[in-house]
Amino acid sequence: MNFQIRSSTPKDFKKIIELQTHSLRNLSPNYNSTQIESLVRSQASARSAEDEISFVAEYEHEILGFASFLKQKSQISGIYVHPSFIRQGIGTKLLELVEKIAIDGGDKAIYVTSSLSTVTFYQANGYQLIRQSGFYSEEKIWIPCINLEKQLINIPDTQKLFQCLYYYFFSSK
Repeated sequence: MNFQIRSSTPKDFKKIIELQTHSLRNLSPNYNSTQIESLVRSQASARSAEDEISFVAEYEHEILGFASFLKQKSQISGIYVHPSFIRQGIGTKLLELVEKIAIDGGDKAIYVTSSLSTVTFYQANGYQLIRQSGFYSEEKIWIPCINLEKQLINIPDTQKLFQCLYYYFFSSK
């Protein structure tokens, strides 16, 4: 499939939320229905951070997936692919684009707070486990997650340790 990736526009917001909802409901075997529905109800506010940039993968004007990135934190805030189009390289291409933006911005590492369901995707793309974590949804439902990072350039081991400790103690999730 020859899909295109472009910057998202405000017109895409509704379709992005619909795709995220569909993905959460169909690709989250590690979460119960209460956790999933709590995430679904709170996702619009989670997609509205000021410094978040987003991209969509589309084919014939249909959005197949999207990625969002918080540039100032060098943190992936989400990569979602429609369940009908998983395992076709869409998520990987979106991830590669976000990583390129981080590198171009001078970031030495990139971080993600991953759902339990997508940890293997990130690990297959070179991400390393930092720690188990989680957060409370807007409805006060605990959502377990995993924090991961990927070094984008080679840095000394002591600096890696400092970055891991900084992320561990000062991460806002």
